[in-house]
Amino acid sequence: MRRLVAVLGWVSVLVLVAAAVLVRLHGVEPTAAHRSTPPSATTPAATGPLHLLGFGDSVMAGAGCDCDDFLRRTGDLLERRTGRAVVTVNDSANGETAADLLGDLRTDDGFTAEIGAADVIVLTIGANDLGPALDDWVGDACERSCYDPEVRAMGSRLSAILAIVDREKRASATVFVVSYWNVFRDGDVGAGNYDRGYLAWSDQVTRDANTTICRTADLADATCVDLYAPFKGADGTKDPTPLLADDGDHPNDAGTALIATVVAAAVERRGSLG
Repeated sequence: MRRLVAVLGWVSVLVLVAAAVLVRLHGVEPTAAHRSTPPSATTPAATGPLHLLGFGDSVMAGAGCDCDDFLRRTGDLLERRTGRAVVTVNDSANGETAADLLGDLRTDDGFTAEIGAADVIVLTIGANDLGPALDDWVGDACERSCYDPEVRAMGSRLSAILAIVDREKRASATVFVVSYWNVFRDGDVGAGNYDRGYLAWSDQVTRDANTTICRTADLADATCVDLYAPFKGADGTKDPTPLLADDGDHPNDAGTALIATVVAAAVERRGSLG
């Protein structure tokens, strides 16, 4: 009997030693109720800075506002929210048309190199292509049959721009196209500078232009970012004057901050932060 007890004692010791070895080597406890809680599943954070690139007109360039442009503010918001450094390159220019930008992308290797280095690409372009329609409206009238050819031509140029961007960008890069609250002057300035009926007419041109812009973006697998509703409400009845600079054509500090908030939210929803 004593011999049996001794054998059992040695067996117990061996079991305890084996258990200790398992814990040290594999972190596994051989208990009756084996722990099955998996390690926390985390997605490794992207390393290195996020490269944010913008092309566009005076809205993106920050004209009319003694403040940081909306692209830089978008980068600042993304950096604060994610903790990831953001490098912002703004290649916009006052008065830029889609025709101008298309020509630049076709001839400037520097621009295409920047596209290839970018993680997120934002475009605000097309309003200045419609300037002749406003001249026609002021001179006499310009109903849809008058301005629609210019809207369609702008859409064709935007499609060509997005094709170049898609060809030159990295597969992981995402593209955003920002629409307009008004392609011309708006608010109190717009109402005061032009004849009665101007605000309704410019609103219709803007809606048609935005439809073309967003449809073109969708076809190119880019994300259209709506600014019409944030500035004027979904039904267009909200007065945008508090968000506009003194020229009635560009966003003021509050308007620029609003655009940055909307664009940053779109970038986050698209999952463009790595």
